[in-house]
Amino acid sequence: MTSIQTALTGVFLLISFAALILLRPILSLPQNPLKKRRLAVSGAKLKVTERISLHFATLFRQTRCTGNKFLALVLASAAGGFLAGLLLFGGAQLAGVMAVCVLPAPYFYLTVKSSAAAREEIEGLENTMSIITNAYAGCDDIIRSVELYVEEKNRDVPPHLRVTTPFDEFVTEIRLVNPDMVHGMYRLAAKIRNRYFNEWVKTLILCHQDRRLKFALFPIIKAMNDAKSMQVESDGMMVRVWRDYLMTAGLMISIIPMMRFANAEWFYLLTGTPIGRALIILMLLTALATAFYVMKATRPANR
Repeated sequence: MTSIQTALTGVFLLISFAALILLRPILSLPQNPLKKRRLAVSGAKLKVTERISLHFATLFRQTRCTGNKFLALVLASAAGGFLAGLLLFGGAQLAGVMAVCVLPAPYFYLTVKSSAAAREEIEGLENTMSIITNAYAGCDDIIRSVELYVEEKNRDVPPHLRVTTPFDEFVTEIRLVNPDMVHGMYRLAAKIRNRYFNEWVKTLILCHQDRRLKFALFPIIKAMNDAKSMQVESDGMMVRVWRDYLMTAGLMISIIPMMRFANAEWFYLLTGTPIGRALIILMLLTALATAFYVMKATRPANR
């Protein structure tokens, strides 16, 4: 009995140590030097369901993925996780838990894939914000300022070659769907995930209430331009963090099948007893939780 307790204790310490190593590349991330200004704005803020819907719509637009394709990827990921669990653990229960834990894998893949498209959008975002701000400074009409930008963007482009942007959708929604400008601005901010753009939109909403604040829009655009030089270094650092995380997660999970050949008794204790299965489930949930944390921590500095 003492040997069994010693073995379980050793396995628990091993998994706990692996979980701490898993978090090590994340904890070394420097804090963002740019502070967010909190603007107290009133208006029709988006509901959680609407925000999630807009987030996935933007993700699908940037990656050129469809809802059916995403669902197929999720099902394939679950099936692959279940088969991998059977090979690793030799039991349907742990295989089912692993299948659930790998369900978000397509979301992680699309998020990483969308980074390139999002970066291209942000490259021209500063110029777009500058055009709309200059137009608004002259006409004091937010909707008309966005319309002028859309008309200028599409002027020399044939209709069949025009690309629909969130700004085109904003004008269409305000003119034809919902005339609530504040709600439309919140929807626009949710479609373009950029901290400077989000602050710029909030300032526009304040300008809708007090037009004298329109000159506060220009410093935001300047701050966005200054932050571009930091992005290249940040991108390289985020790639290294993801690489270290994936290597550590793979090493942590590979320990279990290695026990089958190194120590069959320990492998049975880990996969055939309730305490051992609970430890494996804890390890898988830890890997899943840290994956979400890595995704959040490695978000570009200007997003």
